[in-house]
Amino acid sequence: MRTWQVVALGTLVVIAEGYDLIVYGALLPQLLTEPGWGLTSASAGSIGSLVYLGMLVGALAGGPVCDRVGRRPFVTVAVAWFTAWTVVCGLAQEPWQLGLARLLAGVGMGAVIPAAIALAKEHTPPRRTGLVVTILMAGIPIGGTAASLLGIVLLPTHGWRIMFLAGGAISLVVLVLAVLGLPESASHRMTAVEERPSPVAAFAALFRERRALLTALFAVATFANLLTWYGLNTWLTTLMREMDYPLGSALGFSLCLNAGAVVGSLVLVIAAERWGLRQVAAVCGVFTAAGILVCAAGPQNTGVLLGTVAVIGTAAQTALTLILASVADSYPTRMRASAVGWANGTGRAGAVVAPALGGAILAADLGPRAVFLAFAASALVAAAVMVVLAVRGRQAQS
Repeated sequence: MRTWQVVALGTLVVIAEGYDLIVYGALLPQLLTEPGWGLTSASAGSIGSLVYLGMLVGALAGGPVCDRVGRRPFVTVAVAWFTAWTVVCGLAQEPWQLGLARLLAGVGMGAVIPAAIALAKEHTPPRRTGLVVTILMAGIPIGGTAASLLGIVLLPTHGWRIMFLAGGAISLVVLVLAVLGLPESASHRMTAVEERPSPVAAFAALFRERRALLTALFAVATFANLLTWYGLNTWLTTLMREMDYPLGSALGFSLCLNAGAVVGSLVLVIAAERWGLRQVAAVCGVFTAAGILVCAAGPQNTGVLLGTVAVIGTAAQTALTLILASVADSYPTRMRASAVGWANGTGRAGAVVAPALGGAILAADLGPRAVFLAFAASALVAAAVMVVLAVRGRQAQS
């Protein structure tokens, strides 16, 4: 019972983060026409990148600190932090204010995921890591789905500000539930403060005892995967508009992307438990790239295109969750949050690059298809790295 309580609360935390994170992509078309702001595709992409820069800092710094101070207090402080700055986003009067608030909100968003995964892992039975991490990480596309649905209802009549304020309200409710219901990890309660590793020592341990190559490969895999996933979440609505789909249909594509990620990842985790986390993650990377290439071709059949977007969401999200589940399984408890924070944090560099990359390609008049091709290439890189990790895993077991 304690396992599912932790998983349920952790998932709610990630749902709140997912909404606050992905909502920006749904708002881009309106932000580009906000009176007096004068945003271009390139400048809007740069603002979009700032939240991922904050997440990079939060994940890299937060993992070791979480291993030191404890999972529960760290999670609650991180949620409170990104809740406050999401509300500030809705009050921004200038582009730089929105960018700064997104940057600071990203610090809390990046910090909370390693802590939530590490806490859930410690309450999870053996061989269920993939399932638990998949459920937790499904919170991101669930939050994105909620943002798309609210956007369809609210954006045409209420504008973009209310979307950030709604995200802040959702996060505040989740914060109260987390404060009331999250337990501390048993291992942390039993370890004296002076015996816990300092943040610097916890980070350095990731590169010792023959772990350096493993740690580096996980970083490359998450970088490439998140470049693809958050690039699509940021630009999909705008790309569909560029390809002459109306705003309602474009938001529908974003909805399919995130809904496919939720449903499909929960199905594919069964395959991962049978055939291996790393192997299935590699296959998902290939399917992600293939789906993106179909979108770049611009099929006229809307049903085919919506189905393809759902497949992309399924494959890209599943690849991410299985990579992080593999990280959680590959390191001991004392450094687990640091390891997940490292992989997630370095991966956020890909998420930082993605919005700016899409904006730069569009600003160079290369068109939406070139953006799709760039994200397909990064999906294939992630797949290739996971193949290498799968082979290394088999060699270690033989």
